[in-house]
Amino acid sequence: MNQYFFSFIICMFISSPVLYSQSTIVEGEVTSNNGEPLPGVNVIEKGTSNGTVTDFDGLYSIKVTTERPTLIFSSIGFGTQEISAANTSSLNVILEEDAQALDEVVLVGYGTQKKQDLTGAIVSADLEQFQESPNTSVLQSLQGALPGITVGQTSTTGAEPDIQIRGRSTLNGSQDPLIVVDGVIYRGRLNDLNPKDIKSVDVLKDPSSKAIYGAQAANGIVIVSTKSGKSTQRPTINYSTFYAVQTPTNARRTNNRDEFLRSARDVDWENGYLAPDYTQDNPAWLPEVDPVFNPTSFEGIGNGTNFDWFGTATNPGYTLDHQLSIRGSSDKTSYFISGGLTKQVGWITNDNYDRQTVRVNIDTEITEWLTIGANTFGTFSDFSGVNPGLNALARMNPLVTPRDEEGEFIINPLGDNIVNPFLASSADDRDNLNNISAIFYASIDVPYVDGLNFRVNYSNNYRWSLRGNSNIYGAGLTGSAFKETSSTHDVLVDNILTFEKRYGSNEDHGFKATMVLGFNTIDYEQTMAEGSGFGNLALSYNSLEQAVIQRISSDASKESYTAQTGRINYDFKRKYLLSASLRRDGFSGFSENNKTALFPSVGLGWVISNEEFLVNSEAVTNLKLRGSYGSNGNLTSQYSSLSRLETPPESRYLFGDGGTTVNGQTVISLANPDLRWERTDGINIGADFGLFQGKVSGAIDYYNSRTKDLLWDFILPELSGFSSIRSNVGEIKNRGIEFSLSFSPVRSDAFNWDFGVNFASNRNEIVELLNIDADGDGQEDDLIANGLFIGESIGTIYDYEVDGFYQVNDNDIPDGWSPGLQRLVDLDNSGDISPDADRRILGRQEPAYQFGISNSLSYKSFAFKFFINSIQGGSDGYLGRNSPDLRDSFGNAQNGNRFSDIDYWSPLNPNSTYRRLGVNAPVTAQRYFDRSFVRLQDVSLSYRLPHEVLDKIGIQNLKLFLSGKNLITWTDWEGWDPETGQGLDSSNSGLPVMKSVTFGLDISF
Repeated sequence: MNQYFFSFIICMFISSPVLYSQSTIVEGEVTSNNGEPLPGVNVIEKGTSNGTVTDFDGLYSIKVTTERPTLIFSSIGFGTQEISAANTSSLNVILEEDAQALDEVVLVGYGTQKKQDLTGAIVSADLEQFQESPNTSVLQSLQGALPGITVGQTSTTGAEPDIQIRGRSTLNGSQDPLIVVDGVIYRGRLNDLNPKDIKSVDVLKDPSSKAIYGAQAANGIVIVSTKSGKSTQRPTINYSTFYAVQTPTNARRTNNRDEFLRSARDVDWENGYLAPDYTQDNPAWLPEVDPVFNPTSFEGIGNGTNFDWFGTATNPGYTLDHQLSIRGSSDKTSYFISGGLTKQVGWITNDNYDRQTVRVNIDTEITEWLTIGANTFGTFSDFSGVNPGLNALARMNPLVTPRDEEGEFIINPLGDNIVNPFLASSADDRDNLNNISAIFYASIDVPYVDGLNFRVNYSNNYRWSLRGNSNIYGAGLTGSAFKETSSTHDVLVDNILTFEKRYGSNEDHGFKATMVLGFNTIDYEQTMAEGSGFGNLALSYNSLEQAVIQRISSDASKESYTAQTGRINYDFKRKYLLSASLRRDGFSGFSENNKTALFPSVGLGWVISNEEFLVNSEAVTNLKLRGSYGSNGNLTSQYSSLSRLETPPESRYLFGDGGTTVNGQTVISLANPDLRWERTDGINIGADFGLFQGKVSGAIDYYNSRTKDLLWDFILPELSGFSSIRSNVGEIKNRGIEFSLSFSPVRSDAFNWDFGVNFASNRNEIVELLNIDADGDGQEDDLIANGLFIGESIGTIYDYEVDGFYQVNDNDIPDGWSPGLQRLVDLDNSGDISPDADRRILGRQEPAYQFGISNSLSYKSFAFKFFINSIQGGSDGYLGRNSPDLRDSFGNAQNGNRFSDIDYWSPLNPNSTYRRLGVNAPVTAQRYFDRSFVRLQDVSLSYRLPHEVLDKIGIQNLKLFLSGKNLITWTDWEGWDPETGQGLDSSNSGLPVMKSVTFGLDISF
């Protein structure tokens, strides 16, 4: 498949209209009005696609091809100039700053807005900071970089990072932010978007800004814009590649032979060590005669086996990435075409990911009033392969091997019920995810009505998966196989009418109105066939009819959305700002009585720096106060308000001997005709500032919101025949503060320095739950079984308190306990440990605050960047469970292996962190520890070839770079990684976070 993919990309680029001819050479320098050279200025010969860009020193050289050439000079933030170059070979140009062009434009939902006109909290990502990082998802470039945005680490290849905006404000509702790509709602994987294709990412955080998306906006909005051709830009071909070598951030291993045998003695310490102190080895204790050892381990003891299961299944991983694009435009048409190949080979066997992407973005001005375009992409991902699993690998002791003398797998190497982990990884596995999308749009500047525009967006997104697996060792060694297909078809249409105009003799009044009418339908289908008991699996999962036991299943669903939206923006003299919106949403998943809801918002702003007393200030160049209120919603699952039926096997009935089997139907859920939207209402108060001509800038925000009508599965009595019903209950409060600061202390021809810091703190609090007072104490009851407490955070940790361990010579060891087991605090001094009286709130899972620090220095052709990310728990926050599996029986503890860095109790190690091996107490507490960390997340060094060299070799730009990711982590957390919360325990579902060293190249023609 790769060869066809490459052929397509190459043909696509060859067919592009890139024509060159040679004539007079015109050279010169482009500077600003204060004499500074301007790099990156587009220089285009008018009426042709011939062009170039100025280098780092503002110099350019172009071979003009027409008889009387005119050159067009353009750059963001400066006015465009057209200058005749006839009869000259030298032309120096001074570009004037364009005050209007300098206004940063951000995406706000169904349109754009100048940043100086915003009344809400919207932040834009600095994607340039992470260009040299080996990121396979654009979300990785947001990690720690934006205040209030938490992006999680990934630990498996091709994994989608988790993202949370301003903490958590729901119990059972969706916690995922809404993703908008090129103006339309997108429900596919963000990993399917090639990071190299993305131009900008804006995040809407406050309720007012989010309200434009109403019922789907409670968790924030991430707006992604992909690249297009620049105005009057000659075709530019870009190729970039990188190779990253990856290993775990924390290098762990399992016990070798000697360490394993020592741990076996620790398990049986009463016999393995000499009384009374049990600190000296008992020479009479030998593993060869220990009756708890399995026969397979006996054999390994005798023949000196020391097999490294963990090392055999793990090796340094790598990521290899290739990207090729062409970008350009004529007077009427612009285009961006790209193709990419990404290959990730993981640290553990069969953790692999291959991605192929292609994108074509094109728009053309048909007439002065009509522009049409299309943004299309296709992504084809392969996750095939089953890894052996860390949990099973860690249990395999070094005295046994995975294969016998004939080279065949040993099914149960330990001689117990633990299966050889390499059996699963020997499966023939297929796991393909595919995604194709097309957004077609037409934009009409309505003739004879100045400022009125109508735009229609039509999006068609089709996502499908193909999965298959066969394993001769499956289904109790009888062989198993399955084949599954699923697809999702997502269709969206938005009709957007926008009117924008300034009024008054001095255009003092600015007015912009937007109206949106849209609908969205999503169709899902899934079919699966599986079987077990195969006599022959030579055809893998492609001959399921050979199975003795065959099962088929299928599924389908459909959901639909409608929306009507109106928004008004007004400003007076660009000093006083007003914005307001109202959205009416409808969703098929809600109850018959609550299909629709209204979501309003209003925002106010005061641009103090535009007042007469500050307008000429050299110290304060920008100062704005803003405040907003908004209402947002959260969705439920498709059919949660309906009574649902199913036909399980136990509902089948056979009518008499030889009769037919009839499928019965069982009601599995109760309908709730009053189920309604989960609603979040909140305020945001903030300020934006810029000082000393932009050398210092920043923003600060405070927010406070309340979520009511929480979506919750209300537990029902067993007599009802149902376990729960989806209902609306309770209330949650969510508040926080954020700020960001940017500094540009040095700006010169040779050296530049930029420095930034961001900070965010968030707290949530449960205000109300079920409003039930079962114990009659006059206060609403907590939901202790669910870990939910009135007045506490959602992530509250409620457990026993551990006060060390019982020791060998202690005289107060209760019945059922023994030396090496946890000494639990008896809070009520009753002499017994009970869950009702002796558990307390230990802390919370949510962090106290997080911050990020960015730094960028450039000297001539060299650039050095680094980024530090940190999450801190404070006194009792950001706690994570870290309780390794120490086994609950002698046999499991002595025959099973474990990681070498687990600090377990033994008479030789009485002040350990964890209890003894092989024995557990009647009551045991989970252990929670601080996950706080500071991480050197990204660091890079790059070099761009000077323009003198580039001119000689005929290329536009060439950059070489070396970068590191997650190189150093400062933390007290023990185990794999604090950010993911993976501790000392081994888990099949999660793998370690990787650190990497990357080498890369970026070249443009």
